[in-house]
Amino acid sequence: MPPIHPMPPIGLGTFRLKGDAVKQVLRDAIRTGYRHIDTAAIYRNEQAIGAVLQETYHNPQTTITRSDFWITSKISPYDMKRPREALLQTLRLLQTEYLNLYLIHWPAVARKSANSPEHKILRLEAWNVLNEAKREGLVRHIGVSNFTPQHIQELIDETEYGIQDAFVQMEIHPWYWRDALEIQTRFRGYGVTIVGYALLAEGRLVGESFPQVLDDISERLGLSKVQVVLAWALSKNWGVLVKSENIDHLQENLGALSAVNVLTSGDLAILDSISSAGEEEKLCWDPRHVK
Repeated sequence: MPPIHPMPPIGLGTFRLKGDAVKQVLRDAIRTGYRHIDTAAIYRNEQAIGAVLQETYHNPQTTITRSDFWITSKISPYDMKRPREALLQTLRLLQTEYLNLYLIHWPAVARKSANSPEHKILRLEAWNVLNEAKREGLVRHIGVSNFTPQHIQELIDETEYGIQDAFVQMEIHPWYWRDALEIQTRFRGYGVTIVGYALLAEGRLVGESFPQVLDDISERLGLSKVQVVLAWALSKNWGVLVKSENIDHLQENLGALSAVNVLTSGDLAILDSISSAGEEEKLCWDPRHVK
């Protein structure tokens, strides 16, 4: 798969990991070879991640520096009225002068009804602030998370900056992937990059109810089911976020990069057909009700 941006295509997700737990996972991930780290203000783990990164930079047994990492964070829905201050706080906690990627985490402000007109006003204002921060060098790239195609279209139609080279992070798995394809196709001319999370469909793909076709493909190719699903998403030129507290699983996840080359077009079609258009199941937060 040819590189389409400097972001490592497989990143370490840190949702629900805090304190000593996130520190150990991050240490293991760095030793395993991860250089893409995804966090968010609302995860409340930025300070712990920053501490491990500093520990890594100052480790005399390695030559790893800040420039080796791609670090993503996100503005909290609770901070939509103060996006610049939120960014500066994230930079302080992560102990870094810049982020590789900063995202608007959710298209709505916290504690407001889904149809509040304030959501649109604040997300457009936040987008302008993120663009200004990019010009200052505080962030290298910017984007959105959990936005619908309509929310993204508003950034084109109603801000001076548009969405050139923006990133879109969203839920992606075999039961819910066509919205990602729509965004990728609709905004292709803007150089939009898609990054998926929840690739294992909240555990469904490795539980007892996983599709038999997935087992068939993994057995035939000598891959784990997780590697097959990650390779399926990577084959669509989507980045993926993975999470595990098990170092063996972390290593296995990275193996999905080489698995991209062994999945056939027939395998990809079978994986696409696990769900059908109009009958997809979104398992995480649903932004489609946010105005």
